[in-house]
Order: sequence, then C-alpha cells, then structure tokens
Amino acid sequence: MNKFLVQSTLILAFLGLGTFVLADFELSKWMYQKEIRFTPITTGSKLVSFTLDGEVFNNSKEGLADLRIIDSNNKETAYKLLIEKVEQSRQSFPVRIINLGSGGEYTQLTLDLGKEGIVHNSVTLSTTSINFRRQVEVEASTDATSWFLIKKASEGAYIYDYSLDFKAKNTTVYYPESTYRYLRLKIIDSGEEPIKIGGVTVYNNVLTSTREVTYKPKILEKREDKETRSTQIILDLEAKGVPSNQIKLATNEVNFNREVAVEGSNNKTDWSQLEARDVIFSYQTPKFVGSKTNIFYPESNFRYLRLTVFNRDNQPISFGDFSVWGTLRKVLFQAEPNLTYKLFYGNPKARFAEYDLESYLQYLDTGSAVTAVLGTGENNSAFAGEIPPEKPLTERYPYLLSGVLAVLVVILGSMVLRLAFQVKSRR
Repeated sequence: MNKFLVQSTLILAFLGLGTFVLADFELSKWMYQKEIRFTPITTGSKLVSFTLDGEVFNNSKEGLADLRIIDSNNKETAYKLLIEKVEQSRQSFPVRIINLGSGGEYTQLTLDLGKEGIVHNSVTLSTTSINFRRQVEVEASTDATSWFLIKKASEGAYIYDYSLDFKAKNTTVYYPESTYRYLRLKIIDSGEEPIKIGGVTVYNNVLTSTREVTYKPKILEKREDKETRSTQIILDLEAKGVPSNQIKLATNEVNFNREVAVEGSNNKTDWSQLEARDVIFSYQTPKFVGSKTNIFYPESNFRYLRLTVFNRDNQPISFGDFSVWGTLRKVLFQAEPNLTYKLFYGNPKARFAEYDLESYLQYLDTGSAVTAVLGTGENNSAFAGEIPPEKPLTERYPYLLSGVLAVLVVILGSMVLRLAFQVKSRR
C-alpha cells in the first residue's frame, strides 16, 4: 500500500502544478518602470533610499501595492515602504495657579510647576468661554519675582474659539523649551470680557519626525456661488494617489473670519467630504493680531480637492496661492555592489510584497542610507497587456484527467489482484 500512496501523491501533486505560483513578479505584467539612480556601490551592500514622485502615485495600484525593485540581474530586491508620519510624545505636568486676576487690558495668571528643571514647551487653558480670540504673552521665572519674556504675543501666540454653525477651537500656546519653575501668562483682553479659566495644564511636546512634502496644485476652477453665498475653488494635484492632509491658503487680505469645507475627488464629478467645517481668519486690529489660514483634514489620496469658503454676506476673499501638504513616502532597500536597479509599477492585480527585510530593518543603520533619485517614467517594453488568468492543466489538456484516472485504476486493480493471490497462496 505504501507504494500506492507514493504513486498517488506524485500524481496529485502533478495535477496541482497548474495553480502553484513560484513568484509574484513577472516582467510582462508591469506597465511602467523608472531607473533608481545613485552613486555606484563598489564594496559591500548599502542601504539606499528614494522618495516617490507624482508619476508613481498616479500610475500605481491604490496603496502602492504593486511597487517592485528589480536589479540588473533580473532579480527581485526586498524593500521597505516608509511612511514618515509625525511621531509625537507628550508629557503633562500638574501646575498650581497661584495668581489669577483681570484688569481692563489683560487677564494675568501665574503658574507654579513645583520645582525647577522640568522641561516644558506649551500650556493649554481649559475654558467654557466661546467665540473669542486672544493674544497671549508668556513669561518665565525661577523665583516668581524676576520675569523673563519667552514668547511675545506678536509672535503668533494666540488662542481662539469659534462656536456658531460648528466648533473650532485652540487654547494651546507653544513657546521655546524651558525649565523654569514659574510661568506667567498675560491674555490680552483689550477691554473685552475676560475669558473664564477653568484649569491649566503644562506639557512637553516632543516631535521625533516632521518629514512632510509640499505640492503646488493647479487652480482648475474658481467661482462664486450666489445661492450658497460661497466661493468654490478646485485644486488639481495632477496625480491621483498623492497623500495629502493639509491645505495652506495665501492672501493679503485681513480682518475676515470664514467657514471652509474640503472635499476630494478623482474625476471632478463624485466628491467625498474630507472636512465638513473648519475656520480660517486673519486679524490686524488694535485688540487682536493673528491668523489661521491652514486647513487640516484626514489623510486622503484624491487628485482633486474642492474648497468651499462660506462668505455669507461678505465680499469674497482674494487668494493668491495654495499649497497642499502630505506625509512623505520613502522607499528603502539594500543595494549590492556593481548592480543597477529599476522600480516597476503599474499592475492593478499585484499583491503587497512581503520581505524578511521588515523584520531586521531595525538592526540596520538607516541614518547612513545612500540617497537616490528616480528617473523619468518609461513604458515597460516587455509589458504584454491584459493577461487572462492561466487555465488549469485539466483545461489546457482535456484528456489528462481521464488518462490519469485510467492509470490509477490499473494500479489499484493490479494491487487488488496481487493481494488476492497472496491470500490464496497462504491457504
């Protein structure tokens, strides 16, 4: 019987070859390629990194699942796609409010961290007040007697609350890293009603990565909608798949406060909401100087972005320029001496590649990686167009299955006869 099992196993394995895939990369299935250019490596392997560009985003499968790096020996090379998100650690410290008072021009409060030497760089105010804007001045001291100015109100230190049709709020003030025990905040009221201070928290915010990339979009359309009393602006990033999470608007106009909505699309017909409501403003008045002209939204990969600025009964704002920001995507791989490399992309049926590099990259010196650049995108001359799925062996060779079954019947029959003769001879 053992011999029969071996024979059957071999036959079944043979039948299964039609669905077994040895490798994911086949040159004929990738539409595009780019040279990866860097200083030639002559000895030892080295890490190489490069940044993805708009051509790759525009022509790759969603999520960049189809990226493949192939060396000049036509071998697939392991890589790691790095998304250099801002990593932030935040440590809070309890503080005691030892003085709090309001006058005609400002509200002043003194904070005690309890001891010297604590590193801190921001303070957040808790308040139930709404619809306010205030500039803030920050001073520091070791003895609560001699004060040192560490953040001027004119240096962009302000807090605000917008609570009308929607809520937009910021009550955190950042200042240079400090180790002083005492802080003194002056909230410039300029005759307005003081805001209500419910509590204060001091923080130390540490950013370990701030790698972002800026895009300059084209302004495809700008129109005024009288029915909704709004301005609509459509921006084109010129490539789908480009990751973005922030729009910055430039204008010379001042003394405005507008609601803004952001939508995204890949065809300028079907729009998805990215940020239902945010607020932009700019003031230069005796009582308040400050501006907010950037809009944050959850990361998206749309080519087109549509801004709707709600003017109400105000004159439209004249915007001079726009910039779109996103988190940097970088590729890291190990290059071998005397080899050149190409990046292949453009296969909508490709799966995400999985390499061992993922598990041991943490033990490599990524800081010394060689910087590479991508060449111009080219059509892959070996691309064979849309390739239908390969048929299984049983369809390619219709008589194969019946032939194999016939062989199995003969083998089984011979074994049964042999067993019968053995039983008869023993009698």
